[in-house]
Amino acid sequence: MALDTEFNPFDGTQLADPYPVYARARREEPVFFSQVLRMWYVTRYDDIVSVMRDPVRFSSADSVDAPQDRTPETLRAIAESWLSHNSLTNNDPPSHTVVRRVVTQAFGQRSRADLERRVRAIAGDLIDGFAADGRAEFVSQFGFPLPLRVILNLLGAPEEDQALLKRWSDDWIALVLSPLSPLEQVETVARLMECGRYWTDLIEARRAQPRDDLLSDMVAAAAQEPEPIPVPQLVNACATLTLAGHETTANLLGNCLRQLLSLPEQWRLIHADPANIPRAVEETLRADTSVHALMRTTTEPVELGGVALPKGARLALLFASANHDEGYFSDPARFDLRRETSKAHLAFGHGIHFCVGAPLARLEGQVALEVLNNRLAGLRLAGGQEFAWVVNPIHRGLRQLHIEWDA
Repeated sequence: MALDTEFNPFDGTQLADPYPVYARARREEPVFFSQVLRMWYVTRYDDIVSVMRDPVRFSSADSVDAPQDRTPETLRAIAESWLSHNSLTNNDPPSHTVVRRVVTQAFGQRSRADLERRVRAIAGDLIDGFAADGRAEFVSQFGFPLPLRVILNLLGAPEEDQALLKRWSDDWIALVLSPLSPLEQVETVARLMECGRYWTDLIEARRAQPRDDLLSDMVAAAAQEPEPIPVPQLVNACATLTLAGHETTANLLGNCLRQLLSLPEQWRLIHADPANIPRAVEETLRADTSVHALMRTTTEPVELGGVALPKGARLALLFASANHDEGYFSDPARFDLRRETSKAHLAFGHGIHFCVGAPLARLEGQVALEVLNNRLAGLRLAGGQEFAWVVNPIHRGLRQLHIEWDA
């Protein structure tokens, strides 16, 4: 059977372990069309890097938007709202250049010591909540709350709004990546309009009375730009930072802990020498990439991997496949935190869209492993569990991860 019909990342076997299919694609058909996803999939490291280095011929405007059947009402609501004002991930120069400069300048106001202090305080508070229990569901009790609370703390959003902001992030993922019924589209878009009003009010509040937070710094940096940045574009940036600032890192944390606890000899390396913690984070980013893919659109006819693609072709850049490319990583299916080439991974992208939050994600991963190792003696996977995975074409992460330790 050809890859165009056999490839199905939502299938149980491929969902649990997509890497054999990716390896076959790299060997046989490195650029192939998926009938299921209605996109071209790019699987080799060099081809993916060449696309990310060429934002002129490969647009990022729809980089987080999988082909979906949307109603005219949904399309009109999107076009008239903050959802159509692209900001960071889903944007091209020159607009992307301006927004990224504003966000980068705002992040630059935060020292690593300040970031680490915040991460450690939140991680410690979360661990305090279940350390005496001897067991926990890691994803819901630590994996998601840690990066979500960190990014909202940085932005300056009230902590009591955490559940609301999480719901809106999930709604945005559903709108761009999941097949929704017409009624579900109406309900989801209505909630996302509330999200837009929420961030608009917060932006105006910070404009009137700045605080010591990332949002105030972004508003101040935007005011220094020669051309005004529309408020809906700042709203989009805030929503993007909230979503990307927790979803991908939560998946990283869950993927990392599963890998380490499934391979006791690797976990023992962490326990024996905490200096191995950064290596464990990097090897997870390579071996079990939490941002599995992002999309691009060709702006003119191009040839890629020996395949002629027309203008308007939708591409999915499979970072997860590139990070297993045998030309760059020997024995790529093996998880080994002693691997010397792990940091060559593409988990944070490449070129002008390299993840602005990469240092924070790495810091959160390192602090999380350190705290878990220090606080939970005898940490191990709970027996008898089957791993259930997030189902969408961009993210790879666990829905649940049950752990136990010697309380």
